[in-house]
Amino acid sequence: MKSNTIQHLVAERAMLSPNKEALVEGEQRYTYEMFSNQINRIANFLVSQRVTKGDRVGILARTTAAYPTVMMAIVKIGAVVSPLSENMTPYELDHIIESGKLKALLHHREFSTVVEGAKAIDQLNFTVVLEREPKFSEQFNQFSAEEPSFDYEVTEEDTALMMFTSGTTGNAKGCMISHGGVRKYLESGRTEDLIHVEMHYLFVHPFFHMSSMNSMFHCIKSGVTMVCSEETEPARILDIIDKENITLLLALPPALTYLLEELEQNPRENLPWKLALSGGTKVPESLIRNLEKHGVTVAQGYGSTEAWVISAWAPQMSWDKVNSVGKPIAGVEVKVVNPETREAVATGKIGEVLVKSPYIFKGYWGNEAATQAVLHDGWLSMGDAGKLDEEGFLYIDGRYKDVIVYGGDNIYPDQVEDVILSIDDVLETALVGMPDDLYGEVPYAYTVLREESSVTETEVKEYCKERLTAYKVPEIVFVPSLPKNSVGKIMKKKVKELALAHA
Repeated sequence: MKSNTIQHLVAERAMLSPNKEALVEGEQRYTYEMFSNQINRIANFLVSQRVTKGDRVGILARTTAAYPTVMMAIVKIGAVVSPLSENMTPYELDHIIESGKLKALLHHREFSTVVEGAKAIDQLNFTVVLEREPKFSEQFNQFSAEEPSFDYEVTEEDTALMMFTSGTTGNAKGCMISHGGVRKYLESGRTEDLIHVEMHYLFVHPFFHMSSMNSMFHCIKSGVTMVCSEETEPARILDIIDKENITLLLALPPALTYLLEELEQNPRENLPWKLALSGGTKVPESLIRNLEKHGVTVAQGYGSTEAWVISAWAPQMSWDKVNSVGKPIAGVEVKVVNPETREAVATGKIGEVLVKSPYIFKGYWGNEAATQAVLHDGWLSMGDAGKLDEEGFLYIDGRYKDVIVYGGDNIYPDQVEDVILSIDDVLETALVGMPDDLYGEVPYAYTVLREESSVTETEVKEYCKERLTAYKVPEIVFVPSLPKNSVGKIMKKKVKELALAHA
């Protein structure tokens, strides 16, 4: 049954370990055989609705067992999964339905207002409200659990996923990922030492995000038990970790920061949690080291929706490289170039990061101009400022669009943010450039402190002066929180808009 597509990924695992627990949501538990059968039922439902190869089918759902089940049913019949953000507005959904030419949408009931508010909803052939457990396990029982039948072949060149990403500007673009690209990624051996069959993996990070999706594929391939939860409260997440014997989870740095804070305030003995995967933004060294004290190893990665995972770092690769994003994984090439000339810069010099790999995306759906703007001779422009050291470790210094130009000198936000985040009482910070008549832009750091902190803005600034060149020392502004997107990443653009409005 094994192929160069991801059609039968779950069925392959079900043949190897049918009775192994695959999915857990609350008290509902699926073995891999049950998981495979439910996928087939949904796939047969989709065939009955005349969904066929290449049709785009949207999912708007929470982090539940329904998500991977519906997703794998869609790819099983050669249709294309379009994962949609939980923070989707009717206006944004209109754009995606129209630009992506979606054929159908499956969604949880709480998103009905968004779906019904979208003007383009009439362009869909059908919508389905996904039930919550335990009803979801029975929702498609009238359809056969046998393999679906259709008269076409799905190949490695066919699109499996169309993930919408805004990139640097404009409306969301449909990023096309092929079946073969995912297969090659899974066979790269990236996580063989990290994700293995004995593990229990907790999914609290949204499934529509690239990082959760590629982790899900790895879990299925390796036969890992996947526990799904919508919980956001750190104490309750730790309760789930304890109850379900969770050894591994994925979370962005802000979420890990709050889990660490809970562990420090309310220590727990014999917690099974041993490994955290993180990335999406800079992972502070202090966060990595402090979680290590609680027995949790942090491995971080660097990537994008278009490139998937590019590089990875774990402590065994050297603590001296903790501020890097690791080395490129097998099969991935990275080079750093002058963004104007496209010529390679010297080792240790900052330039724009370019990537080439066997699983780079196919392009943006219906947008050749946008594709050509980032893909050149097989090299993907990441839009990030970074550098490679003598040993091949990659360091990211921030987005080029976020670089602050102070009187002709570049200030890379990540460098300044790292210094501020090394202060124990700081939870989060975001550096943005504010207009200045003399220097063009000056740096301002909008910073969130721990609730009980007595640290002053002057103290933070003095701390920076001891560690940074004078022009990099920012004005410090304490705020109660920072705006984040649906996957917990700080929205620099929104921070700057709020700062400008306040000024």
